[in-house]
Amino acid sequence: MILNKFRPLLGYNALKTLGFQLLALSLFSCNKTSNIYANKAFISITHVAYGVGPISTSLDGTPLYPGSLAFGLTTGDSLNPYDTTVSRISEMLIQESTDTLLFGNQAFQQQRSYSIFIYDTLDKSSVNMIILQDYPSGGLADTITNVRFMNFSPGTSIGFKLINNRKFFLARDTIVISPKLFVGYNPSPSIYNFSQILVGNYTVFAFADSSSPAADSSNFKNLGLLQIDTSINYNVYFQGFTNDSSSGPNRFQLKSVPLN
Repeated sequence: MILNKFRPLLGYNALKTLGFQLLALSLFSCNKTSNIYANKAFISITHVAYGVGPISTSLDGTPLYPGSLAFGLTTGDSLNPYDTTVSRISEMLIQESTDTLLFGNQAFQQQRSYSIFIYDTLDKSSVNMIILQDYPSGGLADTITNVRFMNFSPGTSIGFKLINNRKFFLARDTIVISPKLFVGYNPSPSIYNFSQILVGNYTVFAFADSSSPAADSSNFKNLGLLQIDTSINYNVYFQGFTNDSSSGPNRFQLKSVPLN
């Protein structure tokens, strides 16, 4: 019978096995203690779910940030968007007041940073999220940094044109990012990569089809200025609706989040 394979160890073998177990336990305990402050992951949450009020986020029952996060905002502050959690597989719960929007297990690696965007298509029942690792492949330099572009304007496909406003203009001071679909149409994290661009102050234009403005400029929209500083990575994304020119949160706008 299978149960016969499980039998107690006797004499020297039992003592030797116990010794190995105690040694492994002591080594594990020392390692665990020495790394207790290193076993952390860093998480940023951005709320771009139009049909949802302020949200709270918890991991294994512990709030990730105090209070709630309103639409259009990112956790943290202008210098650091991240909150800290224990690196492990956690039960992640996202709520609007007491209503559960999203719930499930998520794994966060040690000493890794993540950007999480909560989005929808104007309906609370369509709430979803995308989790992105904030480690670009290229390192930072004095004149070049990494920017990740995303589109959270529902139902659209929009591109960027950035023109560096410095005095001595170079060919590479004009950057064109091909039109990107609303993230909800393709929520695969692998397609949202960082691009390297020159640091500087840019005038930003959004375009619907061609990066050259039509005669009536109907395909071109000036979104103002975007400051890209040295030694900082960025998330840059569209929020709002292309036909909304109001001053409210649903107006079409370009937003940026410095990541380090």
